[in-house]
Amino acid sequence: MFRIAVLAVLVLSTLLVAAPAGAPVQVSYVYSDSMEPTIGVGDGYVVVPAGDVESGDIVTFWSAARGDYTTHRVVGETSEGYLTRGDNNPVSDQRAGYPPVARDAIVGEVLTWNGDPVLLPGLGRAVGAARENAAVLLGALAAAGLLGARRDAPVSERPERARSVVYPLLVAALLGTAAVVAFGGASHSETFLAVEDATATGSASTLAVGTAQTVSYAVGVADQPWATRVVHTTGLHAVETTRNATAVTVTGTVRAPATPGPVPAEVAVRSYPAVLPHGTVARLDATHPLLAAFACTALAFAPLFALVALAVDGGERLRASRSRLRRLLVEGFE
Repeated sequence: MFRIAVLAVLVLSTLLVAAPAGAPVQVSYVYSDSMEPTIGVGDGYVVVPAGDVESGDIVTFWSAARGDYTTHRVVGETSEGYLTRGDNNPVSDQRAGYPPVARDAIVGEVLTWNGDPVLLPGLGRAVGAARENAAVLLGALAAAGLLGARRDAPVSERPERARSVVYPLLVAALLGTAAVVAFGGASHSETFLAVEDATATGSASTLAVGTAQTVSYAVGVADQPWATRVVHTTGLHAVETTRNATAVTVTGTVRAPATPGPVPAEVAVRSYPAVLPHGTVARLDATHPLLAAFACTALAFAPLFALVALAVDGGERLRASRSRLRRLLVEGFE
């Protein structure tokens, strides 16, 4: 029964985190306000196969210029493709510089009921939390699954030595914490579009080719005495960073290329255990966040491993007890 429950949680987590574009029915969510008030930020929705696409339909399509899937409403059709617009945007995507949407770029339409989209409020926040803590969740489930699996083993084969229980749990906690530190930071991303004439689009997200624009992003990551905050930027130049107790503000310049095309910009802020100098952590983070996360987390966990090595006798067996803890560690979950 326990293993069935673990499997069910794993399957549910996979369905929430992964939404394959080729599936006939998908569940997704929005992370911008372009479709408000029809679809709010973080609201989930169901994407079903699109039949005859008409004006007024809300469709999900692949936008090569954005490098991502977009969910907007169809507002017209031309010989080159469909015209789309977010309900909260002042102009259509095409007026903002994006090309018309080809039929084969549309992966589906949003499921509606009586003309209104069927929404899953808060799905985005739930999926975001699952992604940020995926390693801890999977590590805990794996450890619990291993403990639960012992119920099927003969009593004589069940590991009872103290270190055989404590060390695997510490390793699982270390790896899970390192993954959360590496992938659980806060970020802000935006894709600008370089166009020939930015004044004709009426959108703040367009740049004239060959020009530059100064942008500023505030990323909410609280300052903690036990952590050091590292900022990593992509697509920004002449970066300046200011910090306060609740956020990190990054100001930089976005430079449009000499030819039309997308210009992505991103700011990521990650908090690492404050066990190494900030400069060292920043260099490790620039190499790869996992490297910085593992180095910092391993040093933070080192005293625990040392304490176990000194305080726990490797040859000592767990004492017989009727306590719930003993049944959990030795016998597993019933």
